[in-house]
Amino acid sequence: MLVDKEKTAVVIFDMQLELIPLLVNGTQLLHDCCWLAEVARELALPLTLTEHKKLGGLSLSLSDAAQDAPRLEKEHFDFLREPHIEEHLAAADRDQYVLAGAETHVVILQSALSLLERGKSVFVLRDTCSARNRSDHDAGLDRLAAEGAQLITREMFFFELIRNSEDPRYLELAKKFLDGRYIR
Repeated sequence: MLVDKEKTAVVIFDMQLELIPLLVNGTQLLHDCCWLAEVARELALPLTLTEHKKLGGLSLSLSDAAQDAPRLEKEHFDFLREPHIEEHLAAADRDQYVLAGAETHVVILQSALSLLERGKSVFVLRDTCSARNRSDHDAGLDRLAAEGAQLITREMFFFELIRNSEDPRYLELAKKFLDGRYIR
């Protein structure tokens, strides 16, 4: 199954000031989450950012990239255990969710399992999530795959959304989001 922009919503988890420095490749992860927010905005995909209570505010660069995307505070690791988040996602009425952020083996895993239990398709950007150590990140990815989540990369996500090099916006988007490496 491919990511379908008519069915997809993007969720970026907990890219907060107190957590980012603790993550494996936290600075690169922040950069990649900003990229994801910009792609979602550019292609008019519903985008949601979560903030775990007491971990500080979101990174300013991510806030800037996400612009007016909703920022939803949570206490649970599984974001669907928060009634206001469940209502927000129900209103978006999407069947596919693309997940990124922190941490792979906790928030992303538990939230993905809840989405899968509700019959949603889940795509985790394996190169746009992290944990405080590599072992937990890898174990989280292994379990996500075993439970039925699709593990994809940022480029896979991009090309599945665009689908066709003859798309009228392909060149513009490739230059902006792929460093011009895929010019036809």
